[in-house]
Amino acid sequence: MTELLTLQGVGSGESMLKALIPIIDEAITQRFQQNHQSMGAAIAQILPEAISQEIQRSPKSIATAIAPEIGLALQEQIRLDQSSITGTLGPHMGEAIKTQIVVERDAMVDALYPVIGNTISKYMGEVVQSINEKVESTFSFQGLSRKIRARLQGISEAELIFKESVGFSVQAVLLIHKASGLVIRNLQSSPDFKMEADMWSGMLTAIRSFVNECVAPSGEISELHEIDYDSSKIILEVGGYCYLAVVVKGEPSKSFISQFRETLSQIILKYGTAIAAYDGDPSKVPPTLDVLLEALTHQKIQEKHTKFPFGVVVLLSVILIPLLFILYRSIIASQAKTKTVEVLDGIPELSIYRLIPEVQQGKLILTGRVPSPYLRDKAGKIVHQTLPQWDFENRIVAVNVPPDPVRTAGEVERLTWLFNEKEGVALKTHHDYGTQGVEVTGVASNLKDLEKFIQELKKIPGIATIVSTAQVKPFLKTRFYFGLGSAQLTILESSVKLKAIRLFLDKNPGVRLSIIGHSDPSGPSAKNQALGIARAHTIQNALVAEGVEPNRLQVSGTSEPPPDVTPKAPLSLSRCVRFEVSIP
Repeated sequence: MTELLTLQGVGSGESMLKALIPIIDEAITQRFQQNHQSMGAAIAQILPEAISQEIQRSPKSIATAIAPEIGLALQEQIRLDQSSITGTLGPHMGEAIKTQIVVERDAMVDALYPVIGNTISKYMGEVVQSINEKVESTFSFQGLSRKIRARLQGISEAELIFKESVGFSVQAVLLIHKASGLVIRNLQSSPDFKMEADMWSGMLTAIRSFVNECVAPSGEISELHEIDYDSSKIILEVGGYCYLAVVVKGEPSKSFISQFRETLSQIILKYGTAIAAYDGDPSKVPPTLDVLLEALTHQKIQEKHTKFPFGVVVLLSVILIPLLFILYRSIIASQAKTKTVEVLDGIPELSIYRLIPEVQQGKLILTGRVPSPYLRDKAGKIVHQTLPQWDFENRIVAVNVPPDPVRTAGEVERLTWLFNEKEGVALKTHHDYGTQGVEVTGVASNLKDLEKFIQELKKIPGIATIVSTAQVKPFLKTRFYFGLGSAQLTILESSVKLKAIRLFLDKNPGVRLSIIGHSDPSGPSAKNQALGIARAHTIQNALVAEGVEPNRLQVSGTSEPPPDVTPKAPLSLSRCVRFEVSIP
């Protein structure tokens, strides 16, 4: 104390503070040892505020100081009051998992993969097995029968296979603590089946451990699900702090597997806490647990049906007979339609149109479109003659299709050329696109050919009107007669006849004249031949003088009389010039 007063006199506040700190620490320590309760009460009043100030001033230091103790604190709190921790953390676990997935998706995948992957693998194995069994017996008689019965019962075909063909029974149910291997519950459905539960439990636990440690890949969690022996098997399902083992004989159905898993889920939800703390005392697990396990033992073996399935046969008959009748009618209808198509395709004028045969209520119906009623009636007549046993209805529609003007003109030109190939025919046609009319000019060898040409023009689509000024090939009966041994014309007679011939040629500009000179049989033949030619030239020159074009005249002579003059006729009738009309 004397030293403190001395330092105060000197005026050194810093030196005084350094001197007081060890004294204060010693005083607090001695006071705490003398009465720690009153010391704690005194410090407690300022401790919250001091911690709050320190958190604001240096939060990182506070976190570093208390972090190592958080785990120990949580363990102690769980020991004191486990429900308070679960009640506090439970509402926030879902949101925390969602946030962790957003922040570190890969880490969550790595954490959940051993569990989810194992579940998916197990599920896919069951699905593949079920599909394989269905495919193997799909098209057999038993398979078809099973499909129908499954439909009637409202269940899947695979489930019906298991129920009717195999059957199964539950022999024992064991609920085993996962960590210790202790038997929590042991139920046996038949007194004939006796088992040492503890020995089975130890065996199953040892096998599970062996699979996890020696068989499963390093770092992965793998579970054993089935153990087969003879006609029986042990089904295992692990969850929470326990696993459920069921000994069954035969092949369990999918519904039983679902019930088995659902039972384990209910056990974990309702009795998970009691099971986690199980130490071998059965009284610590509520007896209501037995109700869930007993439900699994209520399964009976279903024997295979060996009797002939008369009901199935009757049912199949009821279904198949109408189907076979419908199939038969369908085949007959298909044959009729095919025959109709083949016949119509064989008719050139009908093959270019889309005519569709259909069968409705036992009636053959022909539909489509053609450009004329003639083609419609022709198609109907052909089909009716081909299939007289069918009730036939012609629904073909005759439509007025606008013809192609170019095609119409081509048809007119083709028909004109075809008729002009005949001897004595020289026709000309002019097609008007606007009025759809055809004008016919020229000459024909006879009236029959001209009328036939007009009728053929009317059949061409796109022709509305036909105007014909064509004439039948004219015959020129005019003859010029000469005196004996003479080639001179009588002036009066020749003037009238020459004008008539010129008018004839003017009215028929498309014709030409052959001038043929004849002589009587008297005299030498060579002289008569020359005389006939001279007479023809005389007429030719006279016609040219009348204004007839020389290229329309052709001269020839003969020593013979005309064809229509008989040997008994007067010789004067043979001394003439006659005409033949020709069309180039």
